Amino acid sequence: MESPKLRGVNLGGWLVIEKWMTPTLFAGTSAEDEYTFMQTEGAAAKLSHHRDSFITESDFKWMSKHGINAVRIPVGYWVLSDTAPFISAVTHLDWAMKTALAHNIQVIIDLHALQGSQNGFDHSAKIGPAEWFNNSEYRQSSLDVLEMIAKRYKDYKNFWGLQIINEPKVGILHLTLRRFYKDAYARLTPILHTHTRIIFSDAFSPRLFSGILKHRTHPVVMDVHLYHMTKLFAQFFSLDWYYRVLQRRKKLLTRLSRSQPVIIGEWSGALRQTAYDRIPQPRHDELTKDYIAHQLSIYEDVIGWFYWNYKTEKPGVWSFKSQVDDGVINLHYTD
Repeated sequence: MESPKLRGVNLGGWLVIEKWMTPTLFAGTSAEDEYTFMQTEGAAAKLSHHRDSFITESDFKWMSKHGINAVRIPVGYWVLSDTAPFISAVTHLDWAMKTALAHNIQVIIDLHALQGSQNGFDHSAKIGPAEWFNNSEYRQSSLDVLEMIAKRYKDYKNFWGLQIINEPKVGILHLTLRRFYKDAYARLTPILHTHTRIIFSDAFSPRLFSGILKHRTHPVVMDVHLYHMTKLFAQFFSLDWYYRVLQRRKKLLTRLSRSQPVIIGEWSGALRQTAYDRIPQPRHDELTKDYIAHQLSIYEDVIGWFYWNYKTEKPGVWSFKSQVDDGVINLHYTD
């Protein structure tokens, strides 16, 4: 299926909240994730205001003006209906789909937080054990939610893809995840139009999951997340080391793309502090700018990329908008 290359951003911290991205929202509470936040005093009103104000039409206008033609929207399993303690975000997701369409922006709906948590991290909405893998009812619930999302938005022309899970912490349970991928594909293909891709996570093990959905009648895409500053021993190496890693990633992406199309669903310009410590302070933005440019030169080879994140409460390397506004990210496309 031919389509324009996706150059996108994530709308993280909006319909699934994360404390580090919007600390003011969590101010005055001891909450560390959405699950505990929703049990604090006044949470519903605070969340409503946040959803109304964090992303507005002016943001979609800014994206369109700066060449962003796609958004990846993280949602929780409660997105379509209240599931205590979580509050549905369906009106905001409806609005986002319509507003994106009005500005010619494609949308990936990303099931980012699954019941029971698929990784135990804050961005799954509940810090703790990843119980999703050990509970068949949770996995069935996830399939049901995906099916409901597919039915609700299937007729939107800008519904580019439905991501069935985000960053599962697979460990030795990869067979459970493989079965989930196949079950999700079977549930979604009768519903979705062929302009909407079914997107699966590489679970940070791309070689293990590449080509898992074979003999397919409906388009599938592998989602790969590339955060080089998290790699073991990254703090001990220079920027040249990061660039060598990027060249290896380029070869990997080429191999993966032979089995299915690939998107870089998350990446950023973040580096370990030790990389900055090696150069004078006035050159820090120059270093970040160079690192981002190197990444873009490689990620342009796949069918799409999505910076994490579009914006954060404070400007900086995790805010695509502030990096563009400050001239750190320069967007020059060949098509």
